[in-house]
Amino acid sequence: MQAAIRVEASGLAKSHGRHSVLKGLSLSVLPGECVGILGSSGCGKSTLLGLLAGLLEPDAGSVRLDGRPPRELPAGAIGFVPQDDIVHLALRVESALDYAARLRLGGEGDLQARVDGILELLDLKEQRGVRIGRLSGGQRKRVSIGVELLGGPGLLFLDEPTAGLDPALEERFMDLFRNLADGGRTVLLTTHVLQSLSRLDLVAVLGGGGLAWYGPPSEMLSWFRVGEAREIYPLLASEGSALVRRYAGSSWHRDLVLRRPEAAS
Repeated sequence: MQAAIRVEASGLAKSHGRHSVLKGLSLSVLPGECVGILGSSGCGKSTLLGLLAGLLEPDAGSVRLDGRPPRELPAGAIGFVPQDDIVHLALRVESALDYAARLRLGGEGDLQARVDGILELLDLKEQRGVRIGRLSGGQRKRVSIGVELLGGPGLLFLDEPTAGLDPALEERFMDLFRNLADGGRTVLLTTHVLQSLSRLDLVAVLGGGGLAWYGPPSEMLSWFRVGEAREIYPLLASEGSALVRRYAGSSWHRDLVLRRPEAAS
């Protein structure tokens, strides 16, 4: 497995047509952290994830992963799990992972051991011979994650990985992401789910094209002066730009955004 990767974004701006999605957003994630990206639909969560992973080019600003542009990282250093599963439904679980391992790793190492390790890690041993089309939504998502983990990435991006899952399964997935980070990976995920934020090291809340909050989940409610996380969304809709300006002038922004890359270097 590759070492956990540091993520630094500076002044990211991105528009889709005439719609400006991100406006000068900066962010820093340290190796081994598990970070969630929250916000209303259309606020730029998936766009930000794509920019950080190097799948999209910013209109302005830059992304550095361990000090280098994403495209300069070695093959397999980054894993990206999209919102829609891309595994072939007609394949059996073990076959899908085996094909992915051969494609990504060629003849390098013991591929069967890699596949067995992923099946064990993601609790899919009993489903190894089942066709993917017969799996539950949560099991299919685990196969998609497994495909990305085969190369041992040091940085894993997940776009809405818990979408459509029941609360109990959502908690199991959040525990999985926490364990992946604790095991030596940097993990960033977008989510609408608010019940399991305590598993995250930091939460980025997007609004008004920037960061309305970036800090520990335990401090998020008091920052927004609300009693429940769901109350944040109406505030983002009505006061997004003002919340971004407020955060930009805070000690949280100074310590977690401005000074973090300097402290980590």
